[in-house]
Amino acid sequence: MNRAVLILFALPVFFGCCRQPEKTDKAIGFELIPISKTALYDSTSVFFGNFGRYPRDAAAAPIGIFDSGTGGLTVMEAIVTLDLFNNATGKEEPDGICDFAGESFVYLADQANMPYGNYSTENKTDYLRELIVQDALFLMGHQVKTIVVACNTATATGLPDIQALLERSQTGVTATGVIHAGVKGALETLSKTESGSIGVMATVGTIRTMGYERTIRELAKAMGYTGTLQVINQPAMGFAEAVDEEPDFIARDATQPRDNYRGPALHHPDYSIHPKLLDAYRFDFTGNGMLCTGAAGDYTRLQLNFAPNYARYHLLSLIEKLRATPDPQPLKALIMGCTHYPYHRETLQQMLCELRNYQQDGCFPYRDLIAADAVLVDPAVHTARELYILLRDRKMLNRNSSDMRYGFYISIPNSDLPGVALESIHGDLSETTAAPPGRFTYDFKYGRNPGTSLEYVRIVPFSSDNMDGETQKRFRTSIPVTCSLIPNL
Repeated sequence: MNRAVLILFALPVFFGCCRQPEKTDKAIGFELIPISKTALYDSTSVFFGNFGRYPRDAAAAPIGIFDSGTGGLTVMEAIVTLDLFNNATGKEEPDGICDFAGESFVYLADQANMPYGNYSTENKTDYLRELIVQDALFLMGHQVKTIVVACNTATATGLPDIQALLERSQTGVTATGVIHAGVKGALETLSKTESGSIGVMATVGTIRTMGYERTIRELAKAMGYTGTLQVINQPAMGFAEAVDEEPDFIARDATQPRDNYRGPALHHPDYSIHPKLLDAYRFDFTGNGMLCTGAAGDYTRLQLNFAPNYARYHLLSLIEKLRATPDPQPLKALIMGCTHYPYHRETLQQMLCELRNYQQDGCFPYRDLIAADAVLVDPAVHTARELYILLRDRKMLNRNSSDMRYGFYISIPNSDLPGVALESIHGDLSETTAAPPGRFTYDFKYGRNPGTSLEYVRIVPFSSDNMDGETQKRFRTSIPVTCSLIPNL
């Protein structure tokens, strides 16, 4: 595979000089956004796909996966380790062989533009939809046979845009998101007549779309659930950013509260750390995991500075919402509605147990709110299962392991473009061969508008030059199989 630096979303495989006949949007019933029309019909644009040249015998083509960052590698890990089916018969019975053995993969982490969950907060949903289609176009440039939208926010916000584009492209390429699969996994924790609550922890943008709650309601009705079903949504502001060491939310070199911090804080208007709940949060204060001023019991400033502390804050916030709900039903399932959250599954699981056993003034305030058999639902596992069934039924599984290929790409700011504003570098770089490229400032990232032809980012292969040491460590411990497939780390 060409290892040269790729300017964002240039489509060398498809670029051509012909113009495809334009179809009416009403024929399919979904209005195309401008970049999709460009990809279909404007041969003068770098985004033009020339889809008429797409290969028709696509079983041997790679599977494409994209996410707003490296979190989507948890979805890839679920795919490459899946063993639920018999590879010879296709029946749902494990055979000791990975179900996707023989498949090739292309993965894109749009790291420079992450987190996607904040675009709606800044009234930039139209720009986010454009970014999501660009992600799909990059994968189409590698002639993938299917696209897995690993990002929950991208699924909720842009999956219809991708599907409309693919249908009009007449390439036969399909797109799969993570929300439908995650909801099915959550509903499977309840019997059809049982009452209970399903918690959804996701980015602010994902929660704002109501994609999970709407799908839970629709599927529960379609599948015949008759019990009382409550959905508790928690927009986990800053959690994904903390996992990926975004400097607005994590600063490993900080020893005091920061003025440029954007996460939950003692006096935050929407995401306040409540002093009366400090004993239940059980934050880790060691190693500057919490930045504070004042003394214990009388803090004047408190800021989260450790990803597990973000997990703890948002999980307790969700349970407190359930506690305040009239006639609360016990939590049966917690959907980890962002690909970054499974990296801290152990913290979330541990805290569920802690809260069930938490005692205050001789009472257990959370015990009846959390079912003893409550489970964490990772949509990645259920997405991998749906992907297998999709490819199996379309006879598009590849069993030729002699030609397996892996491409891992990440977007970085195009610092050569005039006016690009970058953050200073934070974090432990001790395990890298060079400092990773800087990141867009928050105001620059979320201040851009759709419709521009400026190439704000470049797409390059994964390497130690663009991955900090903490991220590489996380890969090795949390996604070992996928990590072993990534060259240059």
